Amino acid sequence: MLFYYKEHPGKKWFASNLLALLGKLAMVFLYRVKLIYPPDLKINGPILVLAKHSIEIDIPLGYYSMLVALGRHAWCIMKASLARSRYLGFYWKIGGIPLDRENPEKSKHMLVYARKILYNLDQSGLQEGNGNIVVLFPEETTYWQTMGEGQTGGFRFIVGKPQKPLNVVCVGFRYTKGFIRTNLEIEFGPMRQFTKEDDHAVFLHERMCEIAQLSNLDYPFPTPKSRAKTLVSA
Repeated sequence: MLFYYKEHPGKKWFASNLLALLGKLAMVFLYRVKLIYPPDLKINGPILVLAKHSIEIDIPLGYYSMLVALGRHAWCIMKASLARSRYLGFYWKIGGIPLDRENPEKSKHMLVYARKILYNLDQSGLQEGNGNIVVLFPEETTYWQTMGEGQTGGFRFIVGKPQKPLNVVCVGFRYTKGFIRTNLEIEFGPMRQFTKEDDHAVFLHERMCEIAQLSNLDYPFPTPKSRAKTLVSA
């Protein structure tokens, strides 16, 4: 059964700490990890993290890496199948917000919730406090050693038209074979900003190119036309 909560039950810190511990243990026993990030990522305010998604282990590895690089716990947009009751609510408790790719209309209330969490909005839609970190895998599924096309729908709905520039960080994963353990480089790009004047599709395309570069991969998809420029020329 998908979406067995009508409303998100909220993030549980013990589950988030457990996920981070699993990521740290994976770094010790399964992977030889090099973490690369700029020194100025530990800032307050809402941050949207756009990350490459190669395999499922990206989630605990990336979560622990974000604690190191950004200094804060995060929420994450997850695939709808992880919201099944057989997982005993673990993915909800770590701050997972399900997105149904096949029937996106079923996810609308969760996407509204994701925007609320990102900007820390109150019931009237006004921002309270500093906001939160939300992770989005823009490919919406795993692609091993290749890039999937960035899906604009979820990105557009979550970020909306921010009143203040929204900080956005890209993350790449580079897996290579090792003698005993797999080598992995996790690299965070510089802080970018999305403004209400930016075109969602063009901005996401630029970030997908950045994720590909951080992952040592090619991004073969064409640059979308700016809706704003199309409207002006029309």
